[in-house]
Amino acid sequence: MSIPGMSQLRRLVQYFLTGVFAILPLVVTVLIVAWVAGFLKGLIGPQTMLGRAIAGLGLAADDSGDTSTLVAYVIGWAIVLGCIFVLGFWVEHGARRLYQGTVDRLLSRLPLLGGIYKTTKQLVGMMDKQQASEFEGMSVVYCVFGSRHGAGVLALLVSPEVFDVGGQAFQVVMIPTAPVPFGGALLFVPRENIHPAGMSVEGLMSIYVSMGVTTSQFAKPHQG
Repeated sequence: MSIPGMSQLRRLVQYFLTGVFAILPLVVTVLIVAWVAGFLKGLIGPQTMLGRAIAGLGLAADDSGDTSTLVAYVIGWAIVLGCIFVLGFWVEHGARRLYQGTVDRLLSRLPLLGGIYKTTKQLVGMMDKQQASEFEGMSVVYCVFGSRHGAGVLALLVSPEVFDVGGQAFQVVMIPTAPVPFGGALLFVPRENIHPAGMSVEGLMSIYVSMGVTTSQFAKPHQG
């Protein structure tokens, strides 16, 4: 015996669920963008040290001194972006080696900053096709923790080198964070716990940035 109106209720629920799944990718995208925007605002917003310095550029560019804080911040960013554009034009037209060589020599003399700069340069270089040859030794791997069939994580194998730690073979991997994969943890993992993932670095970045939504585009589906 069917309850009157039950079929209509199920249809309404189906419509609602269809709408939810249709809008979910857009909502996830907006949330990721909002999270990244909030993260960047905390680093370079008008009230941060860098933001005040950029606003100072805008005030310096206005001789009248009547520029508001927000307008000065916008003018400052326009100056910074213009300088970045000019630098990019200069580097693309033959000054890449001169620029990188000068910066590398200056920062390599500073023990702490030199190490940070070198690491950052390697991470950024992964996304630069013109420097891809420097990172051919890096690959995407799947690291298993515990038993072979236990939980695991996608990571970036920094190099094929194997290190001896307490008589056991270890390799160095970087586990990115989602949805900003340029941060993360650097771990020494036993070599037998590292397995090739069979995907590109771009695929790894896409999975972390999308918080796993794009996994089906790069990982092989289970046939079972």
